[in-house]
This record gives sequence, C-alpha cells and structure tokens, in this order.
Amino acid sequence: MYLKSFSAMFSAATLLFKSRRVLLMLLSAWAGLLASVYLFASTREATISQLLLTLVVVIAAPALFFVLQAVSVTYADGASSGGRMRRLVIDCLRLIVVSLPVVAVTLLAVFGLNKVQTYPTLGTTLRYLLIGVVAPMLAIQLWIVTTSSGLSAVVKGLRHVLSGTFAPQSVFVYGCGFLIFAVVPYVLVQVGTPIARPWLELSVLTLRLVTSAILTLLGWVTTVGALSILSRGK
Repeated sequence: MYLKSFSAMFSAATLLFKSRRVLLMLLSAWAGLLASVYLFASTREATISQLLLTLVVVIAAPALFFVLQAVSVTYADGASSGGRMRRLVIDCLRLIVVSLPVVAVTLLAVFGLNKVQTYPTLGTTLRYLLIGVVAPMLAIQLWIVTTSSGLSAVVKGLRHVLSGTFAPQSVFVYGCGFLIFAVVPYVLVQVGTPIARPWLELSVLTLRLVTSAILTLLGWVTTVGALSILSRGK
C-alpha cells in the first residue's frame, strides 16, 4: 500500500513539473484566487465602483477555484495538457454540480454540531475533521469520477465513490499531502523569529508568505493528482 501510494505521489509531482503550461495555468489561477479573496476582504461597499468590484470578485473567486480543481484532477491523465478550453469549462461546470451537495451537507452537519453543547471538545474535533478531511476527500473523489466518467457515473456508483474516499491508500495520500499544503504553511506563517531590523523582518515575512502560498498550491495539486492516479489505476 505504502509503495503504491508513494509511487502515485511521485508520479503526480513529476507530471506536474513536466508540463510548463499546466504549471503556469495553476499558478495563474492560484494567484488570481488569492487576489480575489484579498480584494473581497479589503473592499468596502461604499461606492458604485466598489460594489461592481465586489460583484466581479464574488464571481471570479469561485470560477478560479474550480478552474484550479479541474486542472488538478485532470492534469495527471493529460486531459488539460493541450489547453482545451471547452473541456476545461465543462469540467468546471461538472465540479460545481457535484460540489454543491457536499457543501450543503457539510454546512448542515457543522450547524448540527454547533448545537451540541454537551461535549464541546468532541464537537470541535468533529467539525475540524469534517471540514478539513471528510468533505475535501469526498469532494476530490466526486471530482475524479465526474471528470473521467460523467455525472451519471456519480449517481450510479455512489457506493464505489464512498468506498474509494476512505480507502487506506486514499487516506494515507491525503494525510501526507495535508502535511505539505496545510501543516507546513501554517507553521511557516504562525511561527516566526523576531528580527530587530524592520525591513529585514518585512522581507522574511514576505518570503514566508510566498513560500506558504506555493507549498499550499503544490501540495494540494499533487495530492489531488495522486488520488486521481490511484483512482484510475495508473
């Protein structure tokens, strides 16, 4: 199991760095997504231009997010290597359709856990597991099946999707990826060494933020790519 999992992760990373076009597309989508989130958080709805900017950002951020996911799921089988825009748009629409039920169920589950006051520590742990592990892993498997076999395959093979989501190999690959795209970036951002010189401290902070953003992107993409390779039996 471990050998096959490591092989899938290595193959995913190798395929990613082999295609400059895919890598450039991912970096562009990620940079655009981060910029959209920043603009949404920093823009105040006071003037018409700011309202229009907020509207554009609200549309652009989800679109860039699903472009990022569509490329992450399909790059390992060469589906996005040619820059096929029509295929990319179709995959994004499919991903949106299968993601909506996951988001809805996750929100309902989190809302229900918030109502449980008896065991607050257990409730908090379950919320983190649901948001950080269960929902993303289920969404990834749904994306893989949808892009490879279509929406009908998701409905017909829902049991297979669920079993593949929590298979030992999938959990192991996601756990390894989680260390790269979540744990390490969090440590880089949160843990810092005080520096007396302001400009040097600002430079180090900028470097840490950029490194964290790159690790988050590469860790997530290779994790999704590795899960896609395992799911498709490559």
